[in-house]
Amino acid sequence: MKFPYVYSMVGSVSLAAANVNDKEGGNSPSSLTSQSSSPSPSPANHVKRSANGRFTKHGAKETPKSLEHMRRGYQNYIAKRKLEFGNCIDENEPPSKRETRSTQAATEREAIPRGTRFIDLDVFRESLQSYIHCQSGPLSFYNVADEVRYGLASTFVIKCPFCGKTNQVKTSGQHRSGKCGPPAFDINTRVALGCLHAGIGQTHINNVLSTLNAPTLNSVTFKLREREVGKAVESIAKSSCQNCLTMEKNEALQNGVKSDEGNLVPIPCSFDMGWQRRGKGHNSRTGQAACWTIQQGQKVVDFVIGQNPQESNLNPMTAEKNHVASSKAMEPDAAVELFNRAPTQGVKFSIYTGDDDSTTEAHIRQKVAYDVEKFSDIIHMKRSLTTRLYNLGQNAKFDNCSPLSQKVINHLVKCFSYAIAQNKGDSKGIQAALRCIVPHAFGDHCNCAVTWCGFKSDPASYKHKDLPYGKDLHGEKLQSALNNIFKDYCTDAVAEKLAPMTNSQRNEALNSVVGSKNPKIRFYGGSDSNDFRIACGIAQTNLRYSYVSRTLEALNIEPGNFCLKYGQKMTNQVNNDKIRKSSLDFKRGRANGHRQNCSQTARKEAREGKTYETGIGLNLDLNRTSTVTSSTMKEIESIVPEYTTRPLAMPFKYEENKVYNIIIFDTETTTTGKSAELCQLSATDQSGMHQFSTYVLPKQDIDYFASRVNRLKIFNINGERRLFKDNKEVSTVPLQEAVLKFLSFISQSVDRAKSQTNKNIETVLLGHNSSIFDTPVPLRNSGTHFTERLQKMDICFADSLTLFKTLIRKKLPCLQNSDGTFPKPNQSSLYNFLFAKSFEAHDALEDVLALRKIIFESRLELSLKTIIENSGVVSAAHAANLAKYLDYRHLLMQSFKDNLHHPQYLKKNMVEKISGSGLSSDDLKMVYSKYGREGLIAILSKPPTSSSSASPRVSNTPLILATIVKYFEEKIRQ
Repeated sequence: MKFPYVYSMVGSVSLAAANVNDKEGGNSPSSLTSQSSSPSPSPANHVKRSANGRFTKHGAKETPKSLEHMRRGYQNYIAKRKLEFGNCIDENEPPSKRETRSTQAATEREAIPRGTRFIDLDVFRESLQSYIHCQSGPLSFYNVADEVRYGLASTFVIKCPFCGKTNQVKTSGQHRSGKCGPPAFDINTRVALGCLHAGIGQTHINNVLSTLNAPTLNSVTFKLREREVGKAVESIAKSSCQNCLTMEKNEALQNGVKSDEGNLVPIPCSFDMGWQRRGKGHNSRTGQAACWTIQQGQKVVDFVIGQNPQESNLNPMTAEKNHVASSKAMEPDAAVELFNRAPTQGVKFSIYTGDDDSTTEAHIRQKVAYDVEKFSDIIHMKRSLTTRLYNLGQNAKFDNCSPLSQKVINHLVKCFSYAIAQNKGDSKGIQAALRCIVPHAFGDHCNCAVTWCGFKSDPASYKHKDLPYGKDLHGEKLQSALNNIFKDYCTDAVAEKLAPMTNSQRNEALNSVVGSKNPKIRFYGGSDSNDFRIACGIAQTNLRYSYVSRTLEALNIEPGNFCLKYGQKMTNQVNNDKIRKSSLDFKRGRANGHRQNCSQTARKEAREGKTYETGIGLNLDLNRTSTVTSSTMKEIESIVPEYTTRPLAMPFKYEENKVYNIIIFDTETTTTGKSAELCQLSATDQSGMHQFSTYVLPKQDIDYFASRVNRLKIFNINGERRLFKDNKEVSTVPLQEAVLKFLSFISQSVDRAKSQTNKNIETVLLGHNSSIFDTPVPLRNSGTHFTERLQKMDICFADSLTLFKTLIRKKLPCLQNSDGTFPKPNQSSLYNFLFAKSFEAHDALEDVLALRKIIFESRLELSLKTIIENSGVVSAAHAANLAKYLDYRHLLMQSFKDNLHHPQYLKKNMVEKISGSGLSSDDLKMVYSKYGREGLIAILSKPPTSSSSASPRVSNTPLILATIVKYFEEKIRQ
């Protein structure tokens, strides 16, 4: 046995050399000194101590033929160490600092193996069966004499209890990882591939192993195996891209695409860059760029990895791409390299789809030899539009204009998407449609197309589906600002890029896959691990999960049954998810879910106020209000109005011993606000045989929006105001006369009901959305006499909108469509659903007749009990008190306008709560001026002394209180 080097054993010991036995006999010890013909150098001249204490090897031209001198040296070394550490035998005494890692390893080998191990059963079974000289009895793990660990693999030395011989049993198979050197264990290679596949590193896998009480991997073993599998994955990723590109080329030729003069086949693709680091200003040191096919296959056909070896301490010779410019320039440089590399495969990327975030297009036109056409990514275009609209809403103020809320922004972006989708391939049509978006939202439909604008087909009843309350936007400043934004997308150049309606979302999907292998929260760009992880993402994108088994096969490792089954399972799951998520039902459900989430979030934020904001830093200690005594609290309450609460309705139950006389009524008014006046009042009884309808000449003119709905107008003819319906004059009566006629109709209906039974009569006035509008309007306009007469006749009010909402929520089978959906609870939708036709809506008499038919003559077959228990019946007294409370609250809310009622301070719901408690803005200012912040917080957060409730008068939320205090502190300071 010959050794090409001589190792010095100063500072450490080589167990491999120490255990070498010269089984072949070799030369005698004297032969080491008797060879005069070829004398070997003395150890003093050959062996030198290294600076770090490790073995230092020196090339020897002539090697000794015997190892006896090495045995002697080792024995002398052991004897010397025993003399040096002889006084440290006691196990309770800590070892000397001079104890080396070799001694620790030797001690570890002699210990009994403990903990968890990973065993390949096939290899283990075969290893046990291979020892034929121990067939007299089974080997027992109790007789383990030694264990040598190689990462997660182990070789157990087991002594046979019958023959006394030792056997070596391995826990993992081995494979050749290079041309020379010992073979590598499969388990270590599998773990390294699993780490790349799962997107974790050495520390993470060691955390898992240590938790399992299994041996951990050192950095050398992990890095060796990572490089082994990484190179195999890179090869598989590149070959998959070449195969996909070849398939795309052949498919293009089959579809009739002709090659150019240079025999290059033009292929469209999508291009984008992904980054391995989150940061502002695109300061990532590494990134990957990829080209995708945009045909049916949709696979990665080429990719390049951008790295800055000088900044990330990489070896420039081993870096995938040596990028020495700034990080922002990495994307156009990568695009140029990919497009210039395409002709080597016999293709050219004649058209590409990408975002507009860099100067990629300019670099390609300048540095690529063939012509390339650029299409804009519609998804990125929508995102950029959304961002611009959000910035406009946050940074600009538009007085006396509609708020640019999230709902408005979503509507404008949706119209932008529809305009492009409906005019795909027609740049002129896209320009015309985009120019109509803003005017359409503001009620100008002159240039709208009949194919998509609902106002063209039904001007009277048209409402926007997604704008707040279905109303048009208003405000010249807001309209001008929106027009300026949309003009940028109406130019010829932008329209030409949008016309194909392509996107690079497949590149974003690739970035997501790569991000799962190479997480942005960790930096792997300092080594070739970054390349391997990107290659895993490329391979998984093209080959799905089968790339894992292919990588193992390329390394001469059998993947195994579990690996193959799981890979096939995950591949099927990905393919099924892709089909499911591309269906129309899934996209509609996703859009509806997003819309509901946004709506719920908006409601919660409106209720909670500002709870998170950069630099909000507001914090109040409510304990400071404990200094406000009860006497002081009464003094504060004495200078503010009395505490008011919203009237609570008494529960109304259906009684079998009563007869319910239902009268359906409806109104038409001049407007929709608190100042609305009656224009028409109509009613009918349950049978429909007795009807009442009259027109009223209001004192105010009918506003534009109300006139569009009810088609009522007031003209001044010869100095006299007259009411017209559909441009035809109608006879009118004064308001008081109309009210008296209505009361007479109700009284006659009650008398008819009493004449038919001896039971008690309960008359209910039922209207659609009456609790919000139709009930308060006549109560507000008719004075106390009307309310008193209703109370004497024991009249109640009910709302059919509440009834139908409850039935739909309970999923009444009669209201369910064939596709499982339900109609909207408005009167027009219900009538169309039940009778498959429409009626003349927004005429009070037609409305009451249609509602009577829905409730009493449809297939719903609603019982009186169902109607009474689900329509929110309240007494006339409660309805009158509620109308007074709401009017008073509305009056107090006007004092908060343009001060506390502002997005910077409080939203509408909190202002309503303050006003509903009886406080105005002037009252709060008075309390702050006299009692300071403690008094202001006390009046808002403490229960009123006149109330038995423990709830605060307004709110005890610190953030809301801090906002109010901050406002008055700033106002007083000014």
